[in-house]
Amino acid sequence: MQAYARNAPVNPLAMMALVHQARKAADAADHDALRAVARDMLHLLGDPGVARRLANADEAELDRLYDAAFPLTDPADLADVLDAPWPTTARVQAVLGLLRLRDPGELQLDPLVDAAATAGDRRLLRAIALTPFGRTDRPSRAMLLEALHTSGGLDDEVVAHLAEDMDLVHHLFGYYAPAVAAAVSDRFRPAWEEHLWQLTSAPDVDYDRVVSMPEPRGLRFVLRALDYTGNWRVVRYLGAAELTPAERAELVEHLRGAPPQRQEQAFTLRLAAGDAQVLLPLLGLAGADRLLRLIQTGQATSRVVRNDRAAILAAAAEAGAADLARLLKLAPNDVVAAALGLRRDAVMARVAKDSPVGITAYGMLPLSDGETVLDRWVALRELHRHGMELPATDRRRQHANAVSVALDHLAQLGGYADAAALDAAGEAYSPTPVAPVLTAGPYTAVVGFDGVEPAIIAAKGARVLKSVPKAVRDEPGVAALREQHELLRGHTARLSRMLRRLVTTGVPLPPAELARLRATPAGAALLPLLVWQDAGGRFGLLDELDGAGAVTAAHPAALAAAGQLASRQAEAARRRLCQPVPQLFREWYAPTPQEVAGQSTRFTGRVIAGAAVVRELSTRGWSLHDAPLPYAVRQIGAHSAVLHGTTTGYWGAGDVSFDRLEFRAGDGTVAADGVPPVVFSEAVRDLDLAAWAGRRSVGDYATGRARARAELLTAVLAERATDRISWDGDTVVIRGSLAVYRVHLGTEVVLIGDGIRPADVPHSLGDESHPALFRTVESVDYRMMRLLGRVLALAEDEKIDSWTLGRMGLGAEPS
Repeated sequence: MQAYARNAPVNPLAMMALVHQARKAADAADHDALRAVARDMLHLLGDPGVARRLANADEAELDRLYDAAFPLTDPADLADVLDAPWPTTARVQAVLGLLRLRDPGELQLDPLVDAAATAGDRRLLRAIALTPFGRTDRPSRAMLLEALHTSGGLDDEVVAHLAEDMDLVHHLFGYYAPAVAAAVSDRFRPAWEEHLWQLTSAPDVDYDRVVSMPEPRGLRFVLRALDYTGNWRVVRYLGAAELTPAERAELVEHLRGAPPQRQEQAFTLRLAAGDAQVLLPLLGLAGADRLLRLIQTGQATSRVVRNDRAAILAAAAEAGAADLARLLKLAPNDVVAAALGLRRDAVMARVAKDSPVGITAYGMLPLSDGETVLDRWVALRELHRHGMELPATDRRRQHANAVSVALDHLAQLGGYADAAALDAAGEAYSPTPVAPVLTAGPYTAVVGFDGVEPAIIAAKGARVLKSVPKAVRDEPGVAALREQHELLRGHTARLSRMLRRLVTTGVPLPPAELARLRATPAGAALLPLLVWQDAGGRFGLLDELDGAGAVTAAHPAALAAAGQLASRQAEAARRRLCQPVPQLFREWYAPTPQEVAGQSTRFTGRVIAGAAVVRELSTRGWSLHDAPLPYAVRQIGAHSAVLHGTTTGYWGAGDVSFDRLEFRAGDGTVAADGVPPVVFSEAVRDLDLAAWAGRRSVGDYATGRARARAELLTAVLAERATDRISWDGDTVVIRGSLAVYRVHLGTEVVLIGDGIRPADVPHSLGDESHPALFRTVESVDYRMMRLLGRVLALAEDEKIDSWTLGRMGLGAEPS
């Protein structure tokens, strides 16, 4: 199995020299040299499976040399036929005969990989991996490597041979999703790291070839980056190499006594690696570990991020006498600087330029003399209005998101429970003018709600129109409606965040606050769409419950514990209910016996990328601690969830594992089945999503997401009787009219019949929403809708077009 640059020009002098080397190696009976020469010739030729591009005399001589050195003993044995370093004419004809093919250009080994992997034939698997014959596609390469690893055939010879294929290496360490198990890809690390070391030894490094590879491991790469004077992207890439604890200690000693500029350069490089904290004492910033983590996790390149002001201030106090201004110069974060009262002028300058980060930082700035929280709320409302006038749609959206996050920061500054509570106080202080009903001929228009989304609602008499007619759009008064619409969108987004917090924490909503929210346009529209629980323990919609006491937004885990989740989901499907935040079809979890005993988590033993864990858990409210033992904490209501893990010294550096999850109330430990269902479920959901984001193995998936998809499919099918769909764990089994399909709701892999190869399902299948499906929330999960759409389409496979069936291997191949 080889990958070549197809139809590359052949240097005749170079080929002549290689043929001469083959003669010498054959005369010396040096089989190793013959294999090396064959490998070099194959790379020079480009693609021997497409065309034999040698002079006839050279081809005949190479056939003679290699047939004599590597005689074919059993022409009927595929493994024996493939086991040769050079594709001689005799072996090519033998392979074609066994596979019943006529043209060498048709020599695809994918069916052989399927058969060998299914049978566990290690000898044939190794032969396919090492052979110069034919080609394989990416799925086949992944299957081949997994099968070799399972059978014990992924030895050093196979690894060294395959590691030369950079396309395969990139596929193994895919940026978007792993192609094989972590143990398989890690077998290739030493080989491609050595290749990377040679690449970066050249005076003029090929930047594209280098940085397209995954980050290497080893102190030598970091030291090379510190001394490198070429492309700064290569420096940044090498400087983020993964280090062991011993290598970190060696790096610290290397930098001790070094010039400050070199120390700061190393610190900057290690920020991307997730272990820059180890260099803080060298920079005179001991104690600033937690603050540095907040600086790094409190910003993102493509979106604004909500920061926790109390955590920032606590981390700054913990840093003590450290020079925080210097830290923020080395690792800039305007929001953190604003929380500490730094860079006020710079922040205000960024606000004036409509910078989203500057706007979020403005919400965190301490109040100036004579300024009140509500004064700043009014200023942010005016800023929101200004953003509506920006010319580009994306800029208007980013600006509005930044204002919403700024209001969240301002709510923290003012001591409000959330931005929705601040909005209520702000409206009482300075009410937003309400645009009057607009009349344009026979039409009227007002700002209201279309489901869970604010909208300009147009009507003609008593009939509500599907869209706003041109006569209304042309009226001068529509500008006031559009402004009110945009402001209401902001209020609704902030109320939705509040409702999400209520669903995920189980915190009761006092009756006075409930009444206030129901009196607002957004509250009146959104609150009735959720399921609540009253003080007496009854579940239902708001109008069905006792409103005299506090109510709690029901969590699906609580509904499941009460035996009501399935019936509520079925009713939601019948009504095609779209909720403002995920509730009835939200992922939920119940403790396993091992988790009840506090011995392990369902993720124990899984290899997870630490950088993704830090990013995901930090944004979900977890506080991560590295020393002396790694743990992470999140407060959920009256309980705290504590995750104990294994790291290489820092959560964000290298791979980590989740070992044990415990719950505490005050100073005592509570068993997993002793905490409220919402507490356990939300803690495990955070870990599930973090483990999925940092997955290193192809089979890993978010179990809660798979169950949520299954629940939605079950609720939908309750309205559509079918005997073609059944379940096998997290896999949907579909007995179509053309084949039996197995669709995994976690990995999204589709298998056909008894095959083990993932089907090549065109993206278009399921891309159009199936009429049986509905949006469970306004921000629809398109991947879920496409996957479930595929399930329903496969259940009616007689309606699928011939081109799609051909792509999937059912019927004629698409032209």
